[in-house]
Order: sequence, then C-alpha cells, then structure tokens
Amino acid sequence: MPEPDLMHLMRLYAQEGVAQWKAAPNQIKARAQACLGTAIAENEPEALVTLATIYNGQNADRLRFIPMPKKPKHGGIERSFFIPVREYKPSGEIAVGFELFLLVSGMNCLAYRFEPAHPMPTVHNYNHVQMSQQLLRKTIPTAVPTWLPDKYPAFPLSTTNPLRVFLAMITAMHGYAGGVVAVLQDIFLKAGRAPETAAYLSELQAMLA
Repeated sequence: MPEPDLMHLMRLYAQEGVAQWKAAPNQIKARAQACLGTAIAENEPEALVTLATIYNGQNADRLRFIPMPKKPKHGGIERSFFIPVREYKPSGEIAVGFELFLLVSGMNCLAYRFEPAHPMPTVHNYNHVQMSQQLLRKTIPTAVPTWLPDKYPAFPLSTTNPLRVFLAMITAMHGYAGGVVAVLQDIFLKAGRAPETAAYLSELQAMLA
C-alpha cells in the first residue's frame, strides 16, 4: 500500500473541487470572480499547474485558487478555495504553506494563511495559521475587509508535517465525521483507490488524537 502523499491527495481533492465548481450557480461564480478576479482555477489543468508550481516570488500568475468540495452543504460559507504555496528554503528543502479563501455571503469574504515557521529572529518562528487581507505576499488582492488584523492572532499548529497541515485545513472546512472523512472516502473511491483511504484517515486520526 502506498504511503500517504500530499501531492496525490491534493490532486484528487482538487479534481473533486473543480468538478463541483463547474456545476456551481452562475451568481456564485460571478461573486467569486468579483472577489478574486482571474485567480480561480476554472478547470483541472489550471489546478494541476498550481499544484506543481514552486513559488519563487515572481510567478504568482501561475498560482490560482483551487475550488474546494462543498461538503457538508451547510450555510454560512458559500464556497471555499485554496492555494498550496511551495517554496525553496535556503537549505534546499521545500517548505509548504496554504492560502485559504472563503466566500461567505454576498461580497463578504475571509482569508487565512497556514504558514511554516518563519526564520529567526521573527516571533512567528513556529507553524501557524492567521488571517489575511491580501494573499500570496499581497500579490493577489481580495475583497477581504482591510480592518481585519493579519498579524495576530497567529494560532500555533500542532504539526510541521505539510500533509497533516493540509488535513487540518480541510477538516476545518468540512468537519470530521460525515465531513472530511466522507470527502476522503469519496475521492479515493472515484479514483479507484478506495483501499488507500485508510492511510490518510490514520494520519488524520493521529493528528486529532
């Protein structure tokens, strides 16, 4: 059985999100586009380019917000989108963070960033999540209110593992039982890889324990 792999998981998750986005009501699409402009992955190739891109400070135009599956179909948040931000560290390793954008209602939006530890001497030298006003180093403007604080609070994450950070983010959006569990089961079943679901659920359970 293959080991859990972040890229494999994000590909299946993105495929489901894009498929659902294509069927979204036109009025929601119009409002999301008014908030994010052309920075939405409208199809699978655009989503895959985003997943494969390593951000270097000059190629933000290759990164688009990938629609997330809408499950459960609860009120409060109409649609959500994410961008994985992969960057080389001075050591040559790849650090992975995530940008999360929420279309709440009307033109009301919220955004968060899940970031790896910043290098010393910054005070955010731990994996954390915090609110954002503009995303991807302020290269993607959004309709998020400018009065929202985007430095603090910076909530610590209990893991430095990018796969678990991604699982934490999607659990926050879907919930656990009947939420992210059902999403994982569904996307692996559709890919003909249902037995692999157990490994990802095990990672999730270990993180939440």
